[in-house]
Amino acid sequence: MSKWLIALIIVTGSIHLATLSIDSELLHWIFKLVPMILIIVFAVVSPTTGSSKVYKRLIIAGLIFSIGGDAFLLLPEEKWFTFGLASFLIGHICYTIAMISRIKRSFLTVLAVLPIATYSFVLASQLHTQIFEKRADTDIWLPVLIYIIVIASMCWTAILSKNVFAGIGAILFVASDSILAWNKFGDPIPSSGFLIMSTYFSAQLLIAASIAGYSHITREISHPKNTSA
Repeated sequence: MSKWLIALIIVTGSIHLATLSIDSELLHWIFKLVPMILIIVFAVVSPTTGSSKVYKRLIIAGLIFSIGGDAFLLLPEEKWFTFGLASFLIGHICYTIAMISRIKRSFLTVLAVLPIATYSFVLASQLHTQIFEKRADTDIWLPVLIYIIVIASMCWTAILSKNVFAGIGAILFVASDSILAWNKFGDPIPSSGFLIMSTYFSAQLLIAASIAGYSHITREISHPKNTSA
């Protein structure tokens, strides 16, 4: 069933990417939300054992708040952007708490905070400049700053969890939201819709896959085999 779900997610997500340039509100609603609904189903049917059930519930909660954010961002009025931001913010908090429950520290994963913090600082500084130079309404700056801090924390804790799916998914999520934010508050980015949604769907699918997901790579990192003679 999981393989069929993944195939459906890829197909419906690809349809959304292919129809981004079509001026059809109905198509955008259907093929932006259907892949997320399927990702939620994929998360729900993912097998878990023991303490990972809490992780699963938190990831599912994060996915539900994410689809809520998607719906808000599809609404045309500017006021709904803040609601979408808040919904995604809560989703990232759910993801962060889930990742914290699986933290497996090492020198390299702890050190990952440096590039994440540096990137977040540069992004926040640039967005601050763009918002205060180009917008009459600068009240959005504080929610944007809080969002950057939370998603950076989510990314770091995902890397600390040493779950390959969660780590790559979190990095893709940061990339997706960075493009979205710069496209909204800074200069337009060519093919931004395709870049935002392709990284977004990939991120959510990988984060959902982290529930069941101890890939062979993750297992090797967490429980390396003794190869000594």
